[in-house]
Amino acid sequence: MKIHTGNISRVTLSFDMTFFALVRMALAQTKVSVRRRRCFVHPLRKRPIMDDNDALAYTSYVSAILMYHKVSDTIADDKGLKKLGAYTVRPYAGGMKRRAAKAAYEIAVIADTAMKKLLALESEHCGIPDMPADVFGDMLGRLLAYGLDERNARIAYEIGLHTGRWVYLTDAVFDYENDQKRKTYNPFLFAFSDSEQMERFKESALKGIMAMEADSIMRAVELIDFHGRAMLRSCIENIIYDGMEDALSMAFGKEQTDGE
Repeated sequence: MKIHTGNISRVTLSFDMTFFALVRMALAQTKVSVRRRRCFVHPLRKRPIMDDNDALAYTSYVSAILMYHKVSDTIADDKGLKKLGAYTVRPYAGGMKRRAAKAAYEIAVIADTAMKKLLALESEHCGIPDMPADVFGDMLGRLLAYGLDERNARIAYEIGLHTGRWVYLTDAVFDYENDQKRKTYNPFLFAFSDSEQMERFKESALKGIMAMEADSIMRAVELIDFHGRAMLRSCIENIIYDGMEDALSMAFGKEQTDGE
């Protein structure tokens, strides 16, 4: 990220983009090399660090573009210190996006188009959570599939689509109470008349819906030809089976998870 989108962009690293990079490396059959080196956060002891490659560079561009839109969304929706912080960060986020768009203009267009659709749904107070989730999922699927051969692009799109839907819906559940207090858009606020209806939906149906999304991701991952790279496959599967379960438990207000 430092190489491709600037030094400051390193602080925006997320597990979402780590997953994106791992899947992209698997689909693009990227040759991976790792060396032990010191880094800024851990300068005293050398750690295994992956050498730069095309998949990491591409993911850096995608991350920068999505971060810019996240900052812009915070400015539009939030108030107080969050809004002030976003205003402070936006010039840096804009610089990151410009560097990314210069290197890969088409992916900036994909993201910009999707964000306009999401803003339109938000302004309409859309109360059908599947609609914005589909837009976000379609965007992530297109970004993950961009530039791959036909077979791998189809697999990538399915992984991106269902991961995007899962992320959007999970975030909406996690942010429900805060959005209710701040009076900011959340599709579940318009889908249900009160918090009691939302709780009943969470208990009766939502976890099953999210499990189906995760299953769809896993079925698509099983179509990837890993060419014997067991560690790469293990990392991706671990995120789906354990990481997503942990995140979902947090969204449902539980502190612990059995990892099933």
